[in-house]
Amino acid sequence: MSTSMENQGKPITTHDMVVVHRMFRREFREAAGRVRGVRHGSRAQVRLVADRVALLLDTLHHHHEVEARLLWPKLAERAPGQSELWKRMRVQHADLAARLERADALLGPWTAGGASARGEELAAALEQVSQAVGEHFDQEEREALPLVPAVVSQAEWDEIGDAASAALPKSRLLTVLGMILKDADPGEQILIMAHLPLAPRVIWRAVGERNFRRLEERLAAAVGHG
Repeated sequence: MSTSMENQGKPITTHDMVVVHRMFRREFREAAGRVRGVRHGSRAQVRLVADRVALLLDTLHHHHEVEARLLWPKLAERAPGQSELWKRMRVQHADLAARLERADALLGPWTAGGASARGEELAAALEQVSQAVGEHFDQEEREALPLVPAVVSQAEWDEIGDAASAALPKSRLLTVLGMILKDADPGEQILIMAHLPLAPRVIWRAVGERNFRRLEERLAAAVGHG
């Protein structure tokens, strides 16, 4: 079996993955500051920050779960000469999973305590996740993603994006979409929206985008930046 996908038409783009990575990089960079910034906030403000952190942790977990199921096995089979790279990717995923669990374990007590308990521990844990996320994505984008177009078809790549969207609770899909589109240019927005069914795309344009901007304003105010 040939591993080349050249006969599938123009080469696929993996840039949609880079756009999603950009969201995770930004959100995890900001997460520790949000936890620290809401230290003297109301319980409603604490819950607002906690909700964003919980969503972020859960979304990265799903992102890596989809990769482990639909991407790494294909690459390991079709590019066996890169076995050391795939091994490093899996080790990094395991390390990140442990860091995510640590942050999640601290999030509950912090939220219940109204930001008075374990806040610095949680912020430090989120900083560790942020650093590990950046290092992992740097390596993935530099070494792994350039190999994908030669061995993965457009349909297979689309399946990964579709599965990532489907893994999110429907009630949180538009918030995550807003997080991803926040720094995206028009072309990148088209790439991301292509992974959504028609209904969420319509709802996003009708009310989702406006609601997300309001959420961002409330979140900024909660941590003293509004």
